[in-house]
Amino acid sequence: GSVTAGCFSTILGHPLDTLKVHQQTKPQFSSASSLQVARILAKDGVFQLFRGIGPPMANQILMNTVMFSVFNQVKKHANGSPYLNETAAAFFAGLFSGFATACLSTPADWIKIQAQISLTETAGKRTDIASMLRREFGKTGSFQFDTMTRTLYRGHVANLGREGVFTMVYLGLYDRIYHHQKSDASNNHDMVSVALISSFTGACAWICNYPFDTIKSVQQARSSGDKKITMTSATQSIYKSGGIRAFFRGVGPSTLRAMMVTSSRMLAYEKTLQLLSTTDTSE
Repeated sequence: GSVTAGCFSTILGHPLDTLKVHQQTKPQFSSASSLQVARILAKDGVFQLFRGIGPPMANQILMNTVMFSVFNQVKKHANGSPYLNETAAAFFAGLFSGFATACLSTPADWIKIQAQISLTETAGKRTDIASMLRREFGKTGSFQFDTMTRTLYRGHVANLGREGVFTMVYLGLYDRIYHHQKSDASNNHDMVSVALISSFTGACAWICNYPFDTIKSVQQARSSGDKKITMTSATQSIYKSGGIRAFFRGVGPSTLRAMMVTSSRMLAYEKTLQLLSTTDTSE
């Protein structure tokens, strides 16, 4: 289920994610998404919208496994606490699950973003991921572990907020709506319901965490050779460029991507659980 959900959701959402990154990190691209699409297609072709898809593809498979596993385990223990009701336990489990997945997504997102922005910044150079990593970390002739770690985890605090808020709302809200409908005897809770509920909770979660995502993207858009930008300075820079609205550049196509990704992820997960349950029953 994690493999299917990870591959399918990444392929669906990556082109829109590429547009989002450009809109977040480059003020000149903060106009309508259709203009951004036209600019990219006219310059390098459709394939360029999938630049940097390798790391998130591999990462999503692992992240889905961690996200659902941690969520279910934490919720199980939290439900036994006298201080938390079922709703609070679900949201707490989602928050904790997000913190766990952030440890995986921060370095993968840095590589992805560097590959995506190289679309317009490395004319005439090889821009595959391997070449990009050699340029970034092999400038002195050898890879330095401490430099790589600091660079790959640039924007990690912002990403903790991003993943924590997202998973808290996405899985926490989904869990509550799912169990409410499941308790209704008149509701069959088919896959259409799963898709609709997960699309709704995914959209809500993405809008809530989007300012964190913008801050993280600005921090990670800098290469290893640039001066490190802190979360505070990134926040100030974004605000100066357009006020509160600047934190939501590209939120439209990005929310559409989030709906596709979250619904396909949950469909794959729930369908796998159904198949496993059927198999166990038949045995």
